[in-house]
Amino acid sequence: MEVVLYMPDGNRRFALDKGVSLSEAYYLGGKTLRLFSEFFIVERRAKIFIYHALSDYTYKRTDSSLDSIYTAALRTFEDLLKEDFFRKRGIKLRVIGHIERLPVKLKRILKFLSDSTEKEKNGEIIILFGYSLEEDINLALSQKPKDYHSFREKLTLPEIDLVIRPTEMRPSGGPVYAMSQAQMMTLDKLNPEISKKDLEKVWQQYSRLKEFRMRGNPYHLKNS
Repeated sequence: MEVVLYMPDGNRRFALDKGVSLSEAYYLGGKTLRLFSEFFIVERRAKIFIYHALSDYTYKRTDSSLDSIYTAALRTFEDLLKEDFFRKRGIKLRVIGHIERLPVKLKRILKFLSDSTEKEKNGEIIILFGYSLEEDINLALSQKPKDYHSFREKLTLPEIDLVIRPTEMRPSGGPVYAMSQAQMMTLDKLNPEISKKDLEKVWQQYSRLKEFRMRGNPYHLKNS
């Protein structure tokens, strides 16, 4: 099974297009966490699903959008906590990034969800909340790896097979070292608009490309 990274985008454009508040747009966008989790982890298409919720540079925003993101994130994880979404499905939740910068209530919920699902074994969801590529690399280098292989082992995330992003493909400070062999695909929709049908289409396209790649290069077959 695959490792999948999703980089949500377009929440602010959705708010402008639909005439809704930023916090409502981010809340509607937050529902893609459940959608992708069910599609990839619950339905067993992936062993790890990575949700790039917040980049490190997003903390530098000077407008009100950061408060809207926090408000929406709190509502999103409160909903998932009330439903006991992760434990009922046997999914481990891990949060990576600058968690200490988050509002206290959001931080508490994320810690509880992480701690209470630590031993679950039906797949893993990793939330990147203020993830810093620079810090990830610097930490690995500080351990003085002897070669690239040992350096790579000290980095945070595993090799990613599929990267999905709405409307455009930009790494946006994400873990580019893990994307060297990833298939990158875009969805022609804004984040809050994405449906299961969109994911089914992407998965079909990805599966065809993967099959072609494996037939064309025995290396991929050996390492699949």
